[in-house]
Amino acid sequence: MLRIKHAVAGGLIVAAIAFFASGGAAGESGAPLALVGTKKTLFISKPGSYYLRNNLVSVLTTGPVVLVKASNVLLNLNGYSIIGPGSSGTTSFGILANPGVANVTVVGGTITGIAGAAVNLGPNSEVSGMHIVGNSGDGVDCASGCLISGNVIADNGGAGISLSDSTSGFQNNVLNGNVSGIAGGTSLGHNLVNGSPE
Repeated sequence: MLRIKHAVAGGLIVAAIAFFASGGAAGESGAPLALVGTKKTLFISKPGSYYLRNNLVSVLTTGPVVLVKASNVLLNLNGYSIIGPGSSGTTSFGILANPGVANVTVVGGTITGIAGAAVNLGPNSEVSGMHIVGNSGDGVDCASGCLISGNVIADNGGAGISLSDSTSGFQNNVLNGNVSGIAGGTSLGHNLVNGSPE
């Protein structure tokens, strides 16, 4: 059984994560690790594959629900949701990658009610197959070389997608009701923004 530390005011709390497949020591089986729901920040500190096995419900209005501290991470929400408190906050995130962290992939679930941006990732990252709905900040922020594809991004309090430069691309996304649509990046086609193709 591996353990990861969670940030808690006034100290640390340790929460367990379990192997997706039984058997094998950490790093031996190559099996994805399962993140267990918590109301505190979850740290992902090592490269590898992670998946949710239940919803992550957070009361945080500052700081991330999930903080990725290592490059080369796949986070599969596995059909589950990251759910924030639904209030406003300027430094809150659903999933945040630390500065210098690259090659993070987020797939397969819902992020809603975050008191800030839903997803904020570094270079060469990918967000696909997500429902990013009803957050107080941007839907997806990503640096250079990112791919944002096959998502529904709606009713967020900032840009639906915000990309740092033209080396990032977006395709097959549906955006509706965000404060603004898509900033930066290069359209690879088949996006629908507030009812208009882009």
